[in-house]
Amino acid sequence: MKTKTAALLLLLTSIGLDYLTWAQEPKPKAGESVPAPQPAQLGAGSKAEAETPATAVTGSAPQNVNEYKPSADKDESAACKKNLARINDAIAAYRRDHQDFPNWLSELVPKYVADTNLLICPVTARTCLKSPYGVLDPAIHSSYLYEFTPTPIPEVVKGAWPGPKMTMREWKRQQMKLVGAEVPLVRCLLHDPTLNLSIGGKVYESPLFWELNFTNEAGLRAFSPH
Repeated sequence: MKTKTAALLLLLTSIGLDYLTWAQEPKPKAGESVPAPQPAQLGAGSKAEAETPATAVTGSAPQNVNEYKPSADKDESAACKKNLARINDAIAAYRRDHQDFPNWLSELVPKYVADTNLLICPVTARTCLKSPYGVLDPAIHSSYLYEFTPTPIPEVVKGAWPGPKMTMREWKRQQMKLVGAEVPLVRCLLHDPTLNLSIGGKVYESPLFWELNFTNEAGLRAFSPH
């Protein structure tokens, strides 16, 4: 499972969406992925520490150079699921106050998330890796990928999902027209299977590409930016 998923990602970034369609067909195991550059360390300990006040940050996100090395440990996955459920509670409280989603998870601190360790997956605590292939929060150390940022879709993601320029938030709203509240709001790519917190508040497992869970609702090409 790990080998197939890692090889899939490597090929997707070079040949795009056609390979993602092909990935649904049975096939032999592929080789290992090419390692990414080593990630930046979290600093002292594993606790998430805010670098700037958690206000509406709309600047550029830091470069994500984390390597894809997912854990198969069930205890780590279970603990991360609990984090995601509590993050959902915090986002729900934010939405009640602001009638919208936050731009970043850091905007939940400190009013909605008092203990920033909530934003640290057990895998990060053990390895210092954060979730790869997505937008990292510019204001706080967090393991998780927040999918509703006001930033452009990262180039590595566009390699798999080609389309016109738009923000992550705009793209996710497009995908909501296909599968509604099942679209992930927060993701943790540090596990195999990958963990997702949906817009509807459900924590669920999926392949690295969560869209593969919903191919009965729409063809894969329909999930691309358009």
